[in-house]
Amino acid sequence: MLSSKDTSLKADLRKKSSIRDEIAYSDYDVQSCMVMLFVIAALLLSVISVVAATPGLL
Repeated sequence: MLSSKDTSLKADLRKKSSIRDEIAYSDYDVQSCMVMLFVIAALLLSVISVVAATPGLL
């Protein structure tokens, strides 16, 4: 029985996309993502400060 496996190496000529390309050509709005990141960071920092200020919770 003949083997049909091709063992030769083939070069991948597709363009590698970077993170900047993904952001530039995606449908995401960078400004709204930054607002959401700021809100989540503010919430996280407020929770951390409440836990740090309360001596009985740790």
